[in-house]
Amino acid sequence: MTISLELIESFSTIEDNIYKSLAVELNKKLPGRVRRGTSLLKRRIKDWMMESVEINSLLLHGIPSSLNAVFGLTASRQAVDAIVSAISNSFVIEFKPISRKLTGSVTFHFQPKDFAELLGLPEGHQFTEVGTDLHWLEWLLLKGDLVVVKGYVYEPSHKGRSGGGTMGIGGVFRVPPQFSGTVDDNFITRAFLGRDKELARILTSFLE
Repeated sequence: MTISLELIESFSTIEDNIYKSLAVELNKKLPGRVRRGTSLLKRRIKDWMMESVEINSLLLHGIPSSLNAVFGLTASRQAVDAIVSAISNSFVIEFKPISRKLTGSVTFHFQPKDFAELLGLPEGHQFTEVGTDLHWLEWLLLKGDLVVVKGYVYEPSHKGRSGGGTMGIGGVFRVPPQFSGTVDDNFITRAFLGRDKELARILTSFLE
């Protein structure tokens, strides 16, 4: 038996119709997947940040030489919650609908490179007993091993605001080198190291 077919439309018209149908289906499915993916990524970002050595050191109240003690923090839990939430919430996925030519985009927006939003958090400041404003979050994120205070040095003990040390006269103060960060290498960027496969898995799930 022989079957013959006659195309009554041009190949370009058929191709356009296929593209149109694909675009309709993609535009139905992708927005929901992007929303679910965004929620999942935000949860994972919070998890990664809470696993950070620096974040955990900020929470060590009363432990000498911890970041909590070095910065003399009195509300470190509130500060950590605000910082982690700000980092997670700064992650946005922007979906542009697929056209009939199958063009479109999924754009990922994260924390600005200058960390302006994060550095604007009031929780990133600690006021001393004499009213001095210590912008400790900026020190931790950007100052690296630079001297940030001259004439004072951290002395570990079980005294002070945080119960983990005080500042003594003389010397200089800088963020401990094991925790210090710069604009390209800090506790945020380090929290994403080794996460490539998981990130790829979550992102490719948008198209599955």
